[in-house]
Amino acid sequence: MTETETAVRRDRRGRSRWVGGAIAGLVAGLVFGLYLQFAVGVLPPRETVVSVEALAYSWVVHLSHSLVFALVYVGVVSLPRLDRFADRAATGVALGVGYGVALWVVATGVAVTFWALANTVWVLPIPDPSVASLVGHVLYGGVLGVTFAVARRT
Repeated sequence: MTETETAVRRDRRGRSRWVGGAIAGLVAGLVFGLYLQFAVGVLPPRETVVSVEALAYSWVVHLSHSLVFALVYVGVVSLPRLDRFADRAATGVALGVGYGVALWVVATGVAVTFWALANTVWVLPIPDPSVASLVGHVLYGGVLGVTFAVARRT
């Protein structure tokens, strides 16, 4: 095999990793969003007037965040020590659940604190470190991990 063929194959593998991560992020975001909307009742936020526009806006924002955090996940699991585990469903779920827990800790413990300090007007609801939020992030991470593993194998 020539050096050019190897470089092309490596480039395709790298692109498919990011595309697979984007797809996995949207699937995981959809599952997480349905959980938030129907099980927890916070999508759209309780403080907003429930309308089609508010619901659509909430979903667009939610899926955008899901996509961005999925691409961060792809970057993390692309590290040489994690790469081989992310391509299998069972270990992908474990990595995803761990990522979901880490995301929950950072989101509720750090990001929300800085957001609250930066805003003197409490317009948006501030998520709290609740069990429902943890369950949602674990669900997101698990679905992200397994969907990414399946997308990588196809």
